[in-house]
Amino acid sequence: MGKKGGRNKLKRVAAPRSWDISRKGPRFVFKPTPGPHPIATSYPLGVVLRDLASMATLSKELKYMVKTGKVKVDGVERSTPSFPVGLFNLVSVPLEGVDYRLVPSPKGLVLAKVSSSETAKKLCSIHSKTKVRGGHTQYGLHDGRSVLDDKLNLSPGDAILLEVPSQKVLGQARLEKGGIGLVLTGLRAGQTGKIVEVKNGTISREKMVRISLPSGEAEIPSRLVFPVGTEEPLITVGAAS
Repeated sequence: MGKKGGRNKLKRVAAPRSWDISRKGPRFVFKPTPGPHPIATSYPLGVVLRDLASMATLSKELKYMVKTGKVKVDGVERSTPSFPVGLFNLVSVPLEGVDYRLVPSPKGLVLAKVSSSETAKKLCSIHSKTKVRGGHTQYGLHDGRSVLDDKLNLSPGDAILLEVPSQKVLGQARLEKGGIGLVLTGLRAGQTGKIVEVKNGTISREKMVRISLPSGEAEIPSRLVFPVGTEEPLITVGAAS
């Protein structure tokens, strides 16, 4: 009888190029399970702990650490090392007293240490806005979350600052002129700057953002710019911040 479903193993050399890991070492790495982030823009929790944070060397150690409830993602204990962790997810190991946030860089997503004042704060971009039963407004966020809030007057492309895991709204950031934007991919990934202009898209051209960065002014597709604040970022958004 043939096997059903895909493989649950992933060779290290076949891991996505966006993963900032060594291609040498143990033959296999954890393969992320289906979840809030696609494989190309996330890491399995086990890879974050072993390859990025260097908190363990053996898979046995990682599995014990995770399955005994010693690791939290966005304030929620996760019991599988294959759980996908993506942009701005908070990874906490209370027994070690460390808290990390995944942030963009030219190499892909990397870890940034965060202070205790930020361990319950997460910035999420809005991917959809719909009306649901009762006339309430629902926002669909980049990590699969949904937030019901009739007071916010935001659009897809804007961002919401949440308290996790309660999902209480703490603030917002708009993709508009004068705001602070973060570049998500490419050689400028991880850089923040003042948004100079937002150009609406046409039939043949997507929406573009002109932004002033430390490396110079650039025009970038709006889908690659994440609004992170007005005068300054609402949270730590860079590994060197």
